[in-house]
Amino acid sequence: MLVFLKHRLVVFSTPKCGSTALEQALAPASDIVLQGDPRIKHCTFHRYKWRFEKFLQIFDQTPMTTAALIRHPQDWLGSWYRYRHGSWLDGTPQSTKGLSFDEFVEGYLAETQPAFAAVGSQARFLTHPKTGETVDHLYCYDAFDGFQAFLEDRLGQSFALDRVNTSTELQLTLSPSLARRLEAAYAADFALYETAYAPKPKSRMRALFQSLAS
Repeated sequence: MLVFLKHRLVVFSTPKCGSTALEQALAPASDIVLQGDPRIKHCTFHRYKWRFEKFLQIFDQTPMTTAALIRHPQDWLGSWYRYRHGSWLDGTPQSTKGLSFDEFVEGYLAETQPAFAAVGSQARFLTHPKTGETVDHLYCYDAFDGFQAFLEDRLGQSFALDRVNTSTELQLTLSPSLARRLEAAYAADFALYETAYAPKPKSRMRALFQSLAS
């Protein structure tokens, strides 16, 4: 999470949405950077509203604007699958080595998720469980040009992204029956994605960013 007190802006680090690249590009201009331990770096919207927002109000009562990226749920799971296919997880319960993408999604849909498929939910990350409130500015991962323009306008500066924290390159397909089950089981994730700022025709910058958190 990145906090810009002067600009009254909080940018959430949605997992598998290029948060490391954003952190490296914008941390020097941030007043507060939550990083390191994933529980801290990937502070959820609920935890922000519960505690962190109140902490920021100690210094300034002016409301903060919140922003985040969200990825298409199937693409998001594909990114997790590729990440956990990396050699750094070989031999651990989190590794997806030896598993097909269908098997990974089957695990994700299981009542008790195996360790390799316990990756959470974007809707739970970005939505308050009691009020249903979410961030003020939500952008599709594929619409990064719009997200970057929003950030640059808000912060009054331009920034460039480096390719960091990339995952294993794998071509993934999901069986139609599993895709339907995923959409039914995680309807909230798909619905939230549909509310986000929609992607424009792909540009060179967006194509670059699409590879940053793959």
